[in-house]
Amino acid sequence: MPIFQYGIDVSRYQGNINWSQVAASGKQFAIVRLGSSNNSGPYVDPYFKKNVEGAHSAGMRVGAYYYTYANTRAKVLKELDTFLPSLAGLKLEYPVFVDVEESSLGSLGRSTLTSLVRFAMDTMYERGFFPGWYTYTYFVQSYLNPANLEMYPFWIADYRGYVGYSGAWSMWQYSSTGSVPGISGACDLNYAYADYLPQIVAAGKNGYTANQTGPLMEEVTGQYIESISPNAEYFYTASIYDIVGYLPMGLYRVLSVSLEPYNGFNWVTFAYNGGVYWAALTDDRVKLVRLDTGGNEELIAELEAQIAALEAQIAALEAQIAALEEQIEDLESGAQTEALKQQIQFLQGQVEEFQGQVTVLEQKIAAAQQALE
Repeated sequence: MPIFQYGIDVSRYQGNINWSQVAASGKQFAIVRLGSSNNSGPYVDPYFKKNVEGAHSAGMRVGAYYYTYANTRAKVLKELDTFLPSLAGLKLEYPVFVDVEESSLGSLGRSTLTSLVRFAMDTMYERGFFPGWYTYTYFVQSYLNPANLEMYPFWIADYRGYVGYSGAWSMWQYSSTGSVPGISGACDLNYAYADYLPQIVAAGKNGYTANQTGPLMEEVTGQYIESISPNAEYFYTASIYDIVGYLPMGLYRVLSVSLEPYNGFNWVTFAYNGGVYWAALTDDRVKLVRLDTGGNEELIAELEAQIAALEAQIAALEAQIAALEEQIEDLESGAQTEALKQQIQFLQGQVEEFQGQVTVLEQKIAAAQQALE
């Protein structure tokens, strides 16, 4: 079956994570540990909120999991009473998984342990969350009755290069020794084969409200939004308080546009990172680019001319940098050398800015060419 998204799962043991680097490496979702238990009882992972916020700000989808030791219904409730309050105010695009792999639980027998896992998930669902369950192949085959759990998503771990379980599952943890930019040390790697978000939204779980109100929208083709500011925000819904994070500068394909202002803005929905999100149109952050109104040949020629002019400026700046570097080689270290280095640093910043503008213009050309096809 086709892979929907590529992801990781993390906990406090990964320490501080550079989520921008994780997202840039191609990871699209993260399942973040919500909590576990020690001799003092259940506790919330101290990195949970930080990791959720970091992954969301990098444009990734997020889910959660907690490691269970519960061998009675009372202990299930104690775990949930400890963990679930930390989900208040969050929106999660993936399920909240019960991680059931603790070896001591196997002695309970299939029926009792399956009943406890089902009770945990039913309770989470009743409390407003979209649950799932996680374990590895041998554990599910030896200690659980999966037929009694199949109404909830199953995330399976198997590191042999294939899944040796014949039942249904929709996420696969295929490695525990992955190397991911932005994370120190080993990291679990996952494939998601399902898009859970539509189910979550339709059910009104994980912080979403079922049948949310919003502007009247019209589907469109050949239109894009351009993020023109590093401070451009994008949203889960048509509300400026429902922020996902900052939208990287560039072009994004628009799916629908609002027919009238809503909450003070004109809105669009757009495709990004495997999901559908909202943007408010403003003059200084997010602008609508129409490429379906004809004249695209002239637009492409104009954009190509702008690129040529920018590339000429870049070449001139690079020549200045090279000349300054030659001057530094002829000088001994001192105040004059430091001044030249500062000038080089300033010029390099201009080069990077112009290169960024070239990238955006190239995206516009590609979009305009696509509209001509």
